[in-house]
Amino acid sequence: MAALLVAGGASGALKAPVPIGPNDGAVVGGMPAFAWSPVAGAEEYEFEISADAGFNSPVLGPGKDNFRTKNARATLPETAPNGSYWWRVRAIGRSAGASGWSHGRSFRKNWASGTVLKSPVGGTTITYPTTPLTLSWSPVAGARKYLVTLATDPKLGSLVGAKPVETSATTFTPAAALAPGTYYWGVTPLDAEGNRGVPSSVGSFRWSWPSTTTLHVDDLVAAPELYDPRFSWNPVAGAARYEVEINSSVDFAPGSKVCCAGTTINTSLSPTVVFKSNTYYWRLRAIDMDGHTGVWNLGPSFTKTFDNVPPVAAPSIKNLRMRDNAHDPGLDTSGSLGYQTEVPIVRWDPVPGASSYQVDVTPFDGTSCLWSASPLTGHWTSTTAVTSWSPLGTGWNFTKPYPDAHAVATDSVPLGAGPHCVRVRARSDRASGQDVYGDYTYLDPSGLGWAFDWTGYPAGGACSPSCSAGYAGANDYLTPQVGTTTGMTPLFTWNPIAGAQSYFVIVAKDPSFTNVVDYAFTHLPAYAPRTSFATTTYSDETTLYYWAVLPEAQWNGTGGAGNPLLAAPHSFQKQSAPPTRVAPANGNVFLDQPRFQWTPVPGARTYRLQVSQDPSFGSPIDDVTTDSTAYSSNTTYPADTILYWRVRANDENAVGLTWSNAVYGPWTFQKRLAAPAGSPGNPTLGDAIPNWTWSVVPGAVSYDIAADLPDGTHKDLTGFRTPALTPTIMYGTGIFHWRVRAEFPRSPFGLRPGPYSATYSFTRTIREPTGARADFSRDHILMSWDPKAGARRYRVQISGTPDFGRLVENVVTDNTSYAPKLKYYGFRTLNTGRLYWRVAAQDEGDNVGDFTQPQLITRIRRMEIGLRGALKRGSKRMLTITVSDFETAGGVSGATVRLRGAGVRRLTHTNAFGGTRLTLRPTRRGFLVISASRRGYQGTSVRLRIR
Repeated sequence: MAALLVAGGASGALKAPVPIGPNDGAVVGGMPAFAWSPVAGAEEYEFEISADAGFNSPVLGPGKDNFRTKNARATLPETAPNGSYWWRVRAIGRSAGASGWSHGRSFRKNWASGTVLKSPVGGTTITYPTTPLTLSWSPVAGARKYLVTLATDPKLGSLVGAKPVETSATTFTPAAALAPGTYYWGVTPLDAEGNRGVPSSVGSFRWSWPSTTTLHVDDLVAAPELYDPRFSWNPVAGAARYEVEINSSVDFAPGSKVCCAGTTINTSLSPTVVFKSNTYYWRLRAIDMDGHTGVWNLGPSFTKTFDNVPPVAAPSIKNLRMRDNAHDPGLDTSGSLGYQTEVPIVRWDPVPGASSYQVDVTPFDGTSCLWSASPLTGHWTSTTAVTSWSPLGTGWNFTKPYPDAHAVATDSVPLGAGPHCVRVRARSDRASGQDVYGDYTYLDPSGLGWAFDWTGYPAGGACSPSCSAGYAGANDYLTPQVGTTTGMTPLFTWNPIAGAQSYFVIVAKDPSFTNVVDYAFTHLPAYAPRTSFATTTYSDETTLYYWAVLPEAQWNGTGGAGNPLLAAPHSFQKQSAPPTRVAPANGNVFLDQPRFQWTPVPGARTYRLQVSQDPSFGSPIDDVTTDSTAYSSNTTYPADTILYWRVRANDENAVGLTWSNAVYGPWTFQKRLAAPAGSPGNPTLGDAIPNWTWSVVPGAVSYDIAADLPDGTHKDLTGFRTPALTPTIMYGTGIFHWRVRAEFPRSPFGLRPGPYSATYSFTRTIREPTGARADFSRDHILMSWDPKAGARRYRVQISGTPDFGRLVENVVTDNTSYAPKLKYYGFRTLNTGRLYWRVAAQDEGDNVGDFTQPQLITRIRRMEIGLRGALKRGSKRMLTITVSDFETAGGVSGATVRLRGAGVRRLTHTNAFGGTRLTLRPTRRGFLVISASRRGYQGTSVRLRIR
């Protein structure tokens, strides 16, 4: 009696399969396909792979590294790390009986051992920023991504950046700039599961930033009295800003630094503060966008002077002279040797760059000037912003004849009779809180060693032509006259009035004298505006100033006139000439940072420059106060916008004078930022991630990319220091649109973008893998193809029809081969014996590319016979025979079934379900051979032992 279920062939114990490939101990570059010889009677095979010879270290997990298959070939769905692996296989019978395991074979996976660096290698020099640093290497079969390591040592231990960069491309362009020096780099491929391959060799290159430049220093003012330096240099490509140091020490000692704090984005610098007279040394270095500094560049030394002119050649104070209230130069009242006067007024011409002056007046003792005398002895040291000096009154009783809150200017010591010495020196703005003076000029018109001999107060005359009692008349006012316009605070003079021992001078902005701006007390008919401790200046006005002299009968200022409206007041206009534009020319268009320059204004201590987008200057972009007659902008202005600029002088007391646009009209300029242009050789179509390059934009320190993806999304990529980009990841097919713009430095930090370039396109494709082929027979099917660069994995489809309308397999694999398990339960379409297959690559986003052309696998289908029941010699028993498809497990209808042996001889056919049922009585012992045949199938048989 027996019951046996086998798949065709002899009954009995199954033999172990014999491995065919890979060979034992083979070294492979990827996970291989596994092959073994078929085993007669085997229903399927169990395959197992492990990382140890004892098969105790699963590799991929259940169902992936231990599975059953009807195919005599096997492949893994995933790849595994490099290393040694062992594999084995055994046969499984229909009744689940199993053969012994095959002898375990080993192989060593050594993937990516041939990773080759292309460029740069061998110490190539990369010149920043004109030469993009593009690291490139040959594609590695099976690589999904690459780890790019950049370091400062050949062992790649000291990384640039926190970690290696992961990219899907075979090129990489670092976004940031590097410090000058030698760098080392290498590439490690990553497979579809992120396993690392064999690292490449180490390449090297040298990063060079040519940061040397030529420096210049120019004096902006032709006048020898004033040295107004402007420092300039040729631009350094890639520089985001510049550091300028000006030092009085040739070794640039830190404590001797006089300029400059911070950095500038301009290629010139006009210091906003004055320097003390000295010899200076200066240097400059560029700084890139990532803070790397270039080399120090030494500029020519220069000597800063202010009104230091040798007296023999030309006096420091020009046209220094004596005048009186009525004449300039003044009249010598004695006619004898030496200048004698009743109204001593010292007068001189403005000095370029001077905002005020120091005037020393001291007695002459017959042999020398008493410069060290005490002020109590009649030695004045006065500071004035007016180019005149005259004594003020003393002994005032602190009673104002015309009440007003304004302070009264007086002196504390009266002028004494006799010869006096005079010296004057100019003063510019302060440097580090200390006055900057020019040389003294001594006044000695007669060569006697002194300037003037004061002979006493002048006798007054009657007012002229007519006047209110005790007041001056209209003709008594000498300077400034009615209707005159003065550019500086004026000297006031008038005729002495009979009976007056003192005078009050009142200056107002209105004819009613309700807005008093100056109030002075003097004994002489002259007033050069000042106080005993400070300078006095008048602002520019579009309306008139009014001034009146109030004669007083008493020395202390009492006993006289008290109403300025009765004093025949005179008017004048104070309107200084504004600076004249030197640069930029009106309407000029800049591609670099603008430099502003204007002419000096007499009496200016500083200048105020404003730049605005509106002509009313309501919200200035720049509002700068400087001592120089130039300004190098440190602001990146809005591009392609009309900008307005104006400048005015500020006098000694920081009183703002006339704006340039009030006289000359608006001055305009435009800042234009250049756009890059894509390189003509940029790829426009392909599977590989492209490397895009573009033209270098002068002055740019960074670039941005705006990309529109095929799915309608937008991506902004920023911060590329060199004109090149390789995306680290790009997936999907279709048209990618991109454009690039330059970024320009913005002060004090930050960037201002320029316009975008034209839009460029790149059509990404995922072409079908090459080399698709199939190895098949009745025992096995193995499909394979060539590796495709950049593929993350592959999609394999199997169908019973060439249109792939009904798939029987739709799988993905990391590897370049696939062996189906041939278990297609329920798929009756396979009864045709025809299978069609195709393969496509998938990218990082699992987008499926083009499939290969369908390939037909035509095989003679296999049947298997199943038996149910028990037979015994001489006994009538029932036997159920089932004929089924080996792969689909479906019944084979209409199959011819023959039984021979053990005294039995029968022929029958299977029903629609592939079965037949027979009642049989074997008459002898031995084997009953049961065979099945059908067109389109390979015949099969089984033997049933009868006892």
